[in-house]
Amino acid sequence: MSSDAVEALKEEIWRRAREKADKILRDADEEAKRIVEEAREKVERELKSRIEPERIILRRRLLGKAMMDGRRMVLLAKNEVIEKAFNKALEKLKQLPQTNPSEYEKFLEKVLRKAVEEFSAMGESNLIIYANERDLGVLKKLVDSLSNSSVSFSFEKADLIGGIIVSDRDGRVIFNSSLEGRLNSLRSILRDQVASILFKEVEAS
Repeated sequence: MSSDAVEALKEEIWRRAREKADKILRDADEEAKRIVEEAREKVERELKSRIEPERIILRRRLLGKAMMDGRRMVLLAKNEVIEKAFNKALEKLKQLPQTNPSEYEKFLEKVLRKAVEEFSAMGESNLIIYANERDLGVLKKLVDSLSNSSVSFSFEKADLIGGIIVSDRDGRVIFNSSLEGRLNSLRSILRDQVASILFKEVEAS
């Protein structure tokens, strides 16, 4: 996936997630405050019947637990926002073959050539290409245009939203350039960036 596509994906993730982030985090923050306040009231009730050393220990224990519960709730809310953002990005990727078919075909050709190059470098000449039914026809035409005639291909239908997975004949080596595979590989890279951009904006608003 090109740098422009990565930037577009990052922008789409941020834009989609930002729409829901405010409310989710506001609700989580309010719930966290409610938990802490209830714990504080409980502490005060308990303290009335305890001697001073026990009061201090009890206060720290109950308030500490309430604060941990509150932080965990906010963290879960942030994770929910980020996951929804990636799900929105996945939906956008599903529409790519229809919204920009020429760009998508260029993508298929690029990843197919890269797969052939990598397998050829390993001495593999019998490759299996896995793709969804829509893309198989395009890929069969693309392999005819490859200059490396020493490589033979077979095709298998796979449950992919787009892109390809290529393996050697024995399935020992796999080249995964499916759209969902690429998004998953970007997930760990983009997750921290998305969280930083998204929640910095939310907290500043």
